[in-house]
Amino acid sequence: MKQYVEVILKVSERCNIDCKYCYFFNKENKDYASNPPYMTQQTAEDFVTFLRSSPNLRETTFQIDLHGGEPLMMKRERFEALVTTLKNGLSDAESVQFTVQTNAMLVDEAWLDLFSRLGVYIGVSIDGPKIYHDENRVDKQGMGTYDRTVEKIALIKAAADTGLISGFGAICVMNPKFDARLVYDTLTRTLGIYNLQFLLPDESHDSVRTADVMALKWFTQALFDCWADDPRGTVRIRSIDRMLDAILADEPRKDVIWRDARSSVVFTLSSGGDIGHDDTLRNVIPDVFYARMNVASSTFSEFLAWHATVSAMLARRTTAVACRTCLWREICEIATRSDTPLHRCKNGVADQHTVYCECLKANYEKGAEYLALSGVAIEEISRNFVEVD
Repeated sequence: MKQYVEVILKVSERCNIDCKYCYFFNKENKDYASNPPYMTQQTAEDFVTFLRSSPNLRETTFQIDLHGGEPLMMKRERFEALVTTLKNGLSDAESVQFTVQTNAMLVDEAWLDLFSRLGVYIGVSIDGPKIYHDENRVDKQGMGTYDRTVEKIALIKAAADTGLISGFGAICVMNPKFDARLVYDTLTRTLGIYNLQFLLPDESHDSVRTADVMALKWFTQALFDCWADDPRGTVRIRSIDRMLDAILADEPRKDVIWRDARSSVVFTLSSGGDIGHDDTLRNVIPDVFYARMNVASSTFSEFLAWHATVSAMLARRTTAVACRTCLWREICEIATRSDTPLHRCKNGVADQHTVYCECLKANYEKGAEYLALSGVAIEEISRNFVEVD
């Protein structure tokens, strides 16, 4: 059976900046302090052995997210050896894809040449214009990092434009105080980034503020308008792609989506080889996050059994009250299939509706309207609406 495995691989558990909202360094959990600063070659080899113990290796697509901390704090030679070990060790899998998620501060020509040779896709973290970015993304001295980040993005873009690297994208954390149009224009027009992923803040039912949710609702609506009104037609926003796909999904497409969801496995691996679930859960449900397994001493089959058990615990046991009479329920279940369970957590149990219901519904309304104005038949747009009394 075909399988998709995504690994948030903590190759570095140290960072050269000090983002105020960082869930890894600036929340309650302090795992990084007791883990190795950088993943060793031995752990990389153990990881390959662990993955190769999968009975479905030849039918598996691996997405390896080289993560941190800041992964470029690892020396280039060590980074190259680690990625090469993974590429060679998984060469008989169906495919292996690598993405490095970086703050870009350490990018230079040598790193870009290495990413080109290894076939590593680059994801950059940036929060929009200087006034926004520098509010949270600061260095160890509390100084903003925007100017240095933008300088490096220019290098990355030049490498993409000349074909040295296959492409790059950006992740932006949404903020209820931000102007979506200013963020969109900065990222796409000023910086020339066309592949975007916008993340809702890491909040649960125990921490979210109602006022922030409403402000983020206006942000998501304005963001959609920016994208829909953009005459270039070249910008891709992951959440919008998924949402439009969910609205228009026919039965064969839904079968594919649900099959892919059932066969998908996402997990975190620490620099020391310890296995965890969704990385954002380490601060909210630590008893669920930790597998108490290490790749040096566990098999992939043992891990899969644990992952299935925990994933079942994180699934809603019943339809949340807020969802039962929601027109968008089926569309939402398709569109948010890979979202973090964190947003559904209350008192350590991920059994609620998402705290960002209002944001999502506003987006679905925008999407349906956009499709209708684009000439899509109402019957197609409404095929996944839920009849409510």
